[in-house]
Amino acid sequence: MELRDKFDRRVDERAVAEILHSIGTAPNRREKPLLGDVLGDFDFWFDGGAGKVETGYVEYQFTNGARATVGAPVPALSVEINFANGCRVRVQQETWGQLGG
Repeated sequence: MELRDKFDRRVDERAVAEILHSIGTAPNRREKPLLGDVLGDFDFWFDGGAGKVETGYVEYQFTNGARATVGAPVPALSVEINFANGCRVRVQQETWGQLGG
């Protein structure tokens, strides 16, 4: 595969940001699905997706076909996003910085 082809297949930052925003805000979160929501065995639904709480992580399914897994409750942020086209992106916290500044 040529380098040009890899850039053509690069995941758009906006697509990643939209998924992270949905995870962070769960817009209009609800305990029961509405007409048009993602179908399946989920614990909650929100505009654009649904989530299921598992031991050690939360799994998200989005209406655009993407899936995401967020480690919880763990001290470091860890998110893996699998897009419908087969691309996978990881967001991983690696340091904790300093307290108080």
